[in-house]
Amino acid sequence: MDLPGLKKAIPGLNEKSHAEKIKLFAWFLHAQEGKTHFQPAGIRACYDQVHLTPPQSFGGYLANLMRAKEVLKNSLGYRLAGPTRDALDSLYASSGHKVQIEQLLRDLPAQVPDLAERTYLDEALICYENGAFRAAVVMAWNLAYHHLCDHVIKNHLVDFNARWLISFPGHHKRGNKSVATMDDFNAELKESELIIVCRDADIITKDVYRILEEKLGKRNSAAHPSSVSIGQLQTDAVIDDLVKNVVLKVR
Repeated sequence: MDLPGLKKAIPGLNEKSHAEKIKLFAWFLHAQEGKTHFQPAGIRACYDQVHLTPPQSFGGYLANLMRAKEVLKNSLGYRLAGPTRDALDSLYASSGHKVQIEQLLRDLPAQVPDLAERTYLDEALICYENGAFRAAVVMAWNLAYHHLCDHVIKNHLVDFNARWLISFPGHHKRGNKSVATMDDFNAELKESELIIVCRDADIITKDVYRILEEKLGKRNSAAHPSSVSIGQLQTDAVIDDLVKNVVLKVR
């Protein structure tokens, strides 16, 4: 869910008080953007994205929310208090959308004949259903990336190898290399490099490349130790995009 989607999902958002809007936007930054803390500038950016007029200053509103123990503050910034976030989760975390994502993953095996992809898919579903959202993001990426590699091997290997020489000539200083198997891809190219070659060889469109580039960044954030929080809504967006725009379209 993006901010325009949140606006559509909350009837009367325009009429809510600034205090309520601040809490909603803070919840969005936590749940969707994966931010552990927020700053007034981040809340102001949310107002701008949905074309609402922000207050001249957020200081007074945040002070009142802190007195009400709905917002907490430390050296890193502001964050919603647990009970406030839980209440907003129950209202807007979209359990219906969670069901849609689970169904999307369950329906996929009929459209994915590759056994390795099914293994990634099964693990992504298990992680997602059990709230292990970091792991679900990682497994969803593995599913889409394996699908792309398999597509190259089966349908575009000559084009890929020819373009690889041009896109990354430094890889071939000791003689022209080529790939023919999944293991070759893993040994010779970074994931970011592989998707660049696929884009340059017109194996994938620029739009699919942008999706993969962005989701690789999300995968890295989820896989590596960091303070970045990965919530359900953020995971939903990753899975939905990778399945619908990569696994089901790159064929």
